[in-house]
Amino acid sequence: MHILYDANVLVAILSRRESILDLKKQLKDDTTHISSSFILAEVEAVLIEKMKVTKQKAKAAARLLERQSTIVRPKKIEKICRDPFDDYILAAAVSGGADYLITSDKDLLVLEKYKGVVIVTPKDFMTDPRSVVNYDPLSS
Repeated sequence: MHILYDANVLVAILSRRESILDLKKQLKDDTTHISSSFILAEVEAVLIEKMKVTKQKAKAAARLLERQSTIVRPKKIEKICRDPFDDYILAAAVSGGADYLITSDKDLLVLEKYKGVVIVTPKDFMTDPRSVVNYDPLSS
């Protein structure tokens, strides 16, 4: 299974002092976490600007996430969403062959599915019998 976590979910995990390594542990061995340079940059920026994390710690978190992910570089960004930045998230999910895009972004959630990618909240992902995860990093 291939999963793409939107930046908002990754920041929520990091803000709870969860390790990106714990994110990797929650997934079955046959699960791949997909990301992109756009998502990593967004995570880093939000950690610095909104979470008041130092630049050094934010960069370290993004680098660790990068090492735990398959990084995709979408060639085509289609205009789908109201927010043009969300189009980059969709493009990364499609480019990486994601089965799930996990997000809290309402503009993405309203789509429900896009080019074979199921778009769900973290809570819905954890309760979907197809998702096969070991534990919920956002439940504590």
